[in-house]
Amino acid sequence: MRFLLIGLATLMISAPVAAQMTIAMNALDLVDAKIDYAADYELVSGRQIYDGRVIHAPHRERWEFQNGSQQQVLLLRRDIDEAAMLWPEKRWFMSASFSFMASMLGGLGNEVLHGREAGVEKVGPETAIRYRVDKGAFIGDIWRSQDGILLRAKGKVTFNGQPTEGELLIYNVRREKADPSVFAKPQGWLGLPLNFGK
Repeated sequence: MRFLLIGLATLMISAPVAAQMTIAMNALDLVDAKIDYAADYELVSGRQIYDGRVIHAPHRERWEFQNGSQQQVLLLRRDIDEAAMLWPEKRWFMSASFSFMASMLGGLGNEVLHGREAGVEKVGPETAIRYRVDKGAFIGDIWRSQDGILLRAKGKVTFNGQPTEGELLIYNVRREKADPSVFAKPQGWLGLPLNFGK
């Protein structure tokens, strides 16, 4: 599940796309909204369902989720080329370069997605443009709000040659300014920096 979450989160994390019939864009540029927001999310992977909260600012994301009885936090910092997994209860983290993390997922972050616009639909209260992506590390459908927020993704993410079915739903979207401190690794925690790719 963790790799699917990281894969879909990396896909989310820059320019907005105007309405058009076809797309051929870097996966990160396609879905990295240029506005701040916070939202709840649900990730379905096989028979398992995970949920949590995401906080987004351009080039920065924080994903909070439960792994068994423990809370974990994934920080994605495209702006400083860093990805970190935090274990708040243990007060420790592991970090690596964002580009290294993307390469571990089969280059998902640099992958060019090819697809076409498939209409305007509602995702909850939000109006979204639906895109059908038929070539790239992600194959399936994505729904983006008119201001660039990825509201839903359903399909297959491929990393290390292995396709994984999944669906991500973003809901209760709140367009609010993100506190920059939520994207920083806490001071005083024990850390294991993995300096691959630096």
